[in-house]
Amino acid sequence: MRPFSFAALFPLILLALAAAPPQPAGAQTSPLGPLEDAARSQMLQGWESGVDGTWFMMRNTAQDEAEQTLTIPAGPPPEGGRRTLVQVSVASKEASASVGLMVRSGQAGALCLMEITAQAAANLFCVEGGKTRTIANLPNAARMDGSDTIEMVDVPGAARFYLNGQQVGDVEGSPALGDEIGIMAYDRGTFGLSGFSIANVESAPAPQPEAGQGGGSAPTLAQVMGPLADAIQAATAPEGWQVYLKNDWLVYENAAKAGGSMMVTMPAGPPGAEGRLTKLAVGILPAEGWRIEDMPKSAVGLVIDNPKANASCVGEITGARDGLVLCFGPDGASHEMGRLPGAAHGDGSDTLTLYEVPGLAEFALNGQVIAQVANDPSQGADVGILAWERGLFHVGAFAIGPAQSQGGGSTGGPAGQVGGGGQGSASLPLPMFGNDTVRLVSVYLGLTNGIFMHEFGHALIGELQLPSTGPEEDAVDIFAALRVVEPTMYPSGEKEIDQIGAGVATYAALQWYYSGKLGEQSGSVTPWMDEHTADLKRFRNVFCVLYGGNPALFQGMAQEVGFDDRTLGRCGDEFTKQNRAWRTILAPHTRVGQWSPEGMLPADAPGQPIDVVFEPSRFPVGQFITERFSDALRGFAEELAKTYALPRPMKVIYRDCDQLNAWYSNDEASITMCYDLLQDLAVMISDIEDGPAAGGTVPASSGGGTGGGAAPAPAKPLSNELQDLGVPPTSLLFPAPYRGPTPSSHTKAEVVTTEGLAQLLNQGGRVLLIDTSGASNTLPQALAVPDAGRDGSVTDSFQQVLSSWLQEQTGGNGQVPIVFFGAGMQDRSSYNGALRVGQLGWHVYWYRGGIEAWVANGLPLAPAQ
Repeated sequence: MRPFSFAALFPLILLALAAAPPQPAGAQTSPLGPLEDAARSQMLQGWESGVDGTWFMMRNTAQDEAEQTLTIPAGPPPEGGRRTLVQVSVASKEASASVGLMVRSGQAGALCLMEITAQAAANLFCVEGGKTRTIANLPNAARMDGSDTIEMVDVPGAARFYLNGQQVGDVEGSPALGDEIGIMAYDRGTFGLSGFSIANVESAPAPQPEAGQGGGSAPTLAQVMGPLADAIQAATAPEGWQVYLKNDWLVYENAAKAGGSMMVTMPAGPPGAEGRLTKLAVGILPAEGWRIEDMPKSAVGLVIDNPKANASCVGEITGARDGLVLCFGPDGASHEMGRLPGAAHGDGSDTLTLYEVPGLAEFALNGQVIAQVANDPSQGADVGILAWERGLFHVGAFAIGPAQSQGGGSTGGPAGQVGGGGQGSASLPLPMFGNDTVRLVSVYLGLTNGIFMHEFGHALIGELQLPSTGPEEDAVDIFAALRVVEPTMYPSGEKEIDQIGAGVATYAALQWYYSGKLGEQSGSVTPWMDEHTADLKRFRNVFCVLYGGNPALFQGMAQEVGFDDRTLGRCGDEFTKQNRAWRTILAPHTRVGQWSPEGMLPADAPGQPIDVVFEPSRFPVGQFITERFSDALRGFAEELAKTYALPRPMKVIYRDCDQLNAWYSNDEASITMCYDLLQDLAVMISDIEDGPAAGGTVPASSGGGTGGGAAPAPAKPLSNELQDLGVPPTSLLFPAPYRGPTPSSHTKAEVVTTEGLAQLLNQGGRVLLIDTSGASNTLPQALAVPDAGRDGSVTDSFQQVLSSWLQEQTGGNGQVPIVFFGAGMQDRSSYNGALRVGQLGWHVYWYRGGIEAWVANGLPLAPAQ
């Protein structure tokens, strides 16, 4: 077998990672703005630089502790204040590598710097008279995903610094203030800058990039407010209010009316399952004769409104510079749902977003979630804008549409569980693993290649009709282990590439170790009829091959996980036997070559290609893999097609699946790699190794068991749980891979909605919940039995296995309600399970909405058992 060509392919990966961070929403056309001339004249020897899209990139690979500064003479700020802004990124193995926003005075020999480091710390300090004065050190304050924004607001003699809208610290009376402003990058690494700007605070709100149409002509109302323009045109301004276009903004002006409001909405209807994203750029200036300090309750923002229910919710910025979400019911009373004190700028640089899925709405300000609103009657009717109290309220860049079609944006979806039907995936974290390039590549390629090689093993058995005398899942686990360990056995001699090769093999195995340990901790076990070996046993089998192939490299890991010497002593023989077996079996289909001397086919033997397709993803990890690793992953597939003479073309599809899975289809000659699974595994590894992104803990034991536990009732059922998707009910089992629209009724089961299921659970007594989705998180007290939804026939041998298992679970009590569910209305496996059990004569329910509907109703999940 030909080992992965790490030496040839990893330069593509490293180049992709170093090229640019994720693109910021609304970045300026010129990433350096007024610093552009400085970049042409102030770059130091040994530093490389260039523009990549909306980013200016700088790279220093040779000089330790080198400082690269770019500055312009800015002079003292005006009395009303000045605001400087820059978006930054840093990628380096050096802990001290940093990039930040700087003020300095060469004449006074002083500087102050607000920086983020490669270790995600935020530091604010000044150097004056050769002495360093530390003002703030905040560990793990930076996001490290390309969205970090540093801001300085300075007035004569003082400056305040922010990171991502949060105040870091103040500098007062420093001789560094009032002269030059710019940036500094330090030490070895790759540094990105975007959206550098300097503007006086007292000026009118700076137009958002997406609000303006360019070309020098005055924008129209339709250009500024998009689909809301017609409603605005038809609306009548309340007494005392003026409405007009100014620059790239629509301005609502209320100079006198205390307590007045202006609201304009458009019909939007319920959001679809894929989610809906609404955006609005906003700003507030004081009305004539007022100061902003005098109008703390003035507000402008996005509103969802349901006139029939007499309910509304608004996400807004206030004159007090807070981000705020308020909801109003029929009694007119306001209920504060969430607040971000001081997070708004108010000067036109703020963006509000509203992400909706059925039953849940999330308001965010500049990428920070203000609040989530679950099952509020305001949702599902109208969407629009609201201005309140006195002031000059600026709105612009209004956009609304499916979340997946808009891309970018300040926020994604409500935080949810991966595999829960695809809802809320966009606000899941993108683990960056300390921005350490070696570790970053190791994790993501360890996951993708470990899983892909497992599925490619299935493909070789299916496409080449190879003999398999043992459990096929175990056999292809060994094949994958043999493939990922090979690069470590034949190092390239390049330190970073060889470190990545070792890391890829390590994380290909560690995913099973971590998953198994979490399962142990939560009390979850692999169902006895599952074709897969339990995770910890899979880790043992995979790691034994890695260790047997390269004991010196994996000795430390063996000690850490507690492999005993007796087992390690057998691993060398296991590696040799398995390597020999796979090479012998594949030899008749292998082209002879430098890395496949056993091949029995000539080097130019004909064979079919492998095509790799990357579909758009709503998951941050899916987007990251597509952007950064697609060339390398295509290269791996091409290497495999060069090694093996495949009888027909194959396709590898990376896509969202609404389930934690990956599979080979013999019917379609394809391998499906689910971004859902990769997102889930990357977050799991990040949470365990670096700490949970949301401040949680590794899941503890949930107690296990089935039935008897009460479930909180949702506020209202989701109307679309019974939606007719045009698929008639059938008495035939749906074939694998079980993805597609489901019928709205069932031939052998009673269909139950979320509301009905909650009532059933709250009645007390035993309920057997069976999850066929394969997701790692499910309804509390449910049993994960993916095999129960398998295809075949309702008279096959598996029927009797299933019948015996149900007798055991229920104690033969036919009165125990049995509820089947899956990932959601696009998961046909749960229909199959209910059909099988209904055919056996049990009283069975089919919860069609599944995990998707459960989460949308704000109900909790638990680790699968």
